[in-house]
Amino acid sequence: MSTVASTLHRRASIVRSPAGPCHQGDRRLVGRLLHDFALMVDFRRGSLVCVPGLRGWLVLLIGVWLATSPVELRACPFCPQSLAPSLGEQMATAQVVVIARWAELIPGDQTGDSDHPKHTRFEITRVLKKHAKGPDKGESVVVPLERPGPKGTLELWFGAVNNGMLQWTYRTTCSGSVIPYLEKAPAGDLPPAKRLPFYAGYLEHQDELLAEDAFREFASAEFSEVKGAASAFDPVRIREWLQQERIPGARKGLYGLMLGLCGGPDDEVFLRKMIEPNVDEVRLGLDGIMGGYLYLTAGQGLDFIQKTKIVDPEAPFPETYAAMQALRFLWSYGSDRVPREQVLKTVRTLVERPAVCDIVVNDLARWKDWSVQDRLMELYGTKEYNLPTIKRAIIRYQLASLRDVPEGIDPESLPHVVAGRKFVEALRMRDPKRVAEVERLFFPE
Repeated sequence: MSTVASTLHRRASIVRSPAGPCHQGDRRLVGRLLHDFALMVDFRRGSLVCVPGLRGWLVLLIGVWLATSPVELRACPFCPQSLAPSLGEQMATAQVVVIARWAELIPGDQTGDSDHPKHTRFEITRVLKKHAKGPDKGESVVVPLERPGPKGTLELWFGAVNNGMLQWTYRTTCSGSVIPYLEKAPAGDLPPAKRLPFYAGYLEHQDELLAEDAFREFASAEFSEVKGAASAFDPVRIREWLQQERIPGARKGLYGLMLGLCGGPDDEVFLRKMIEPNVDEVRLGLDGIMGGYLYLTAGQGLDFIQKTKIVDPEAPFPETYAAMQALRFLWSYGSDRVPREQVLKTVRTLVERPAVCDIVVNDLARWKDWSVQDRLMELYGTKEYNLPTIKRAIIRYQLASLRDVPEGIDPESLPHVVAGRKFVEALRMRDPKRVAEVERLFFPE
């Protein structure tokens, strides 16, 4: 398999991972997933086979979206966002909330409902949120569905009243521990920094429903809110979680970040040992572990990350990709710990890695760093950089530099504008169709 094909295969493997970096609800991370999805390919007998035109246009369309969308939605930087709201969020919006206990199956002919062969009768054991249209404690409720037992199984139900009729909108099996959990949970209108300490106590709870729900609360919080709750984090417990194989890797990104917010010198060593191995497979959560490490070390660990994951040409793509995400985190949230110029210096070195060059160039353009204009022109079209995605990224970068002109400033006084104009004209002569394509899509008049 060629070097280019091998690189794309690694990128595709990350996207195909079932719990990979698809962070729903977070524009940045969904955009990253879609960007890489455009690189998915079919390998047959070592040759690279792409649907003609599809990959290129996907990358272009996604690039427009990433480049023009100014909004970053709420999200913990390293948490996969669940499509389902947390129990607390559902509790706040539901009009009826009850605990129901499975009682028996009833044949449909006994209920007069021939459309449903079997019904299930439940007994209401607890009313957590009362409504006039809702059932009372001790009342029986028959639903036109076959719900398997066994007898005594508890379920949590949420309901809404529409046009005077009660409709159950969500049901899930639960244990008795969900009752005190919901009753003690802080009010939904409290600031997240005051809510999260409560949920921190339920992370990795023995009841998986509660553990997953507590994680959802963190996953929907902004970094500043997670940081505000750091005093409630227990570094000893977090270290244990990071070492347990049973815990989903997707959660470990959050735990690595949390340790970076509450840990001490011993935790620097601990995180470094977790990061150090170079593994040619996706290690879910590694980006958050790196982010926590860099935040905890105030950037002193940046040289270690650069040496082992970025500069080293033998570093596997998944490891380099995780380092990129940690650097993006530092740029967005860690300027109080690591100067942005230090982050930029490290990111610029990734231009020398063809496997990630197009992604890095797009980041530098968004961050308005024009220091690699000359280097990108040297690389344009050379052996390992002779890919449409890289060429388009370089063209877009040079075109974007022409538009970075502060109000009231003469463009001719800005070196990056002068250089960008020269480079764009050279690219027009060299690759006119591709330049026109990028201009039409990214910079329409």
